[in-house]
Amino acid sequence: MAPRYALAKRKAQQLLEQAGITKPPVRVESLAKHVGARIRYEPFSGEGLSGMAYRQPDGKLFIGVNALHPRNRRRFTIAHEIAHLVLHQQEDLHIDEAFTINLRSDLSSLAVDEKEIEANQFAAELLMPAAWLIDDVQDRQIDLESDGTAIEELAKKYQVSVQAMTIRLSSLGAARG
Repeated sequence: MAPRYALAKRKAQQLLEQAGITKPPVRVESLAKHVGARIRYEPFSGEGLSGMAYRQPDGKLFIGVNALHPRNRRRFTIAHEIAHLVLHQQEDLHIDEAFTINLRSDLSSLAVDEKEIEANQFAAELLMPAAWLIDDVQDRQIDLESDGTAIEELAKKYQVSVQAMTIRLSSLGAARG
């Protein structure tokens, strides 16, 4: 089965709309609460475990986040785990290990795990909605090699890593390099 990019994007946009969020930074903790999930920050051993989504038999939802990771990475992890709860409702437990530098799991970076690819697409759209970014960069083309300050400012505004912002701008065609 191929990743459902359009569904992931649409579900992220719907969640933002339902929660009344119209500008960055997106409050991912409130969105977790909005979908009925409680967040738990724990110092997971090692760098490998980023987060997990757990659906109890009684329907209660939990998101576990590695408290040892930097703030922006924790935000992405929460958005990614919300995606699993929203998009992959048939799963009771999902554990995400070893995000690489571009904020994708080892499997999704190989483009072989559709659920991971979908969750990353959802998280990117949730934290950096295409429409908002396009508004922020309209009338200018950002050069990935020479506009570091502009990318850093956008990353700060959206409270994401510079790497995540760079990837997002590039994937939207809003940057060249």
